Amino acid sequence: MRLELQADPVSVRQVLRRVRDRLAADLSEIAVGNLELVLAEMLNNIVKHAYLGKGGRIDLQIGAGPGCLLCRVTDQGIAMPGGVLPDRARLQPGLPVADLPECGFGWRMIRDLATDLQYRRETGWNVVQFRMALT
Repeated sequence: MRLELQADPVSVRQVLRRVRDRLAADLSEIAVGNLELVLAEMLNNIVKHAYLGKGGRIDLQIGAGPGCLLCRVTDQGIAMPGGVLPDRARLQPGLPVADLPECGFGWRMIRDLATDLQYRRETGWNVVQFRMALT
């Protein structure tokens, strides 16, 4: 499956619905839900941080691998800081809700649900690849 979308919240929601509709008959509800969570976080991060809410193009590819989905997301937005994916959010135990940091939780969730997560910058494109388990 190859999809191209504009980097805006409405297009992200439409693409997530298309992915869910295409895969729902073939995959478990858990697998589809996990993929939807990962893609929602990743695509919305691109809209907000890579393109700074000014729009742009995002390409999404999803293919079948042995016992998994192979996913690739590319965009021409701003590169990841330091050229690497954000690390898991590190929180002190017992931290009051008011003191929780604003960001970082999405990447923790992505790292918990996806495997073989890789990032690189390639001729002006951000390229993120990962696998999603089918169970």
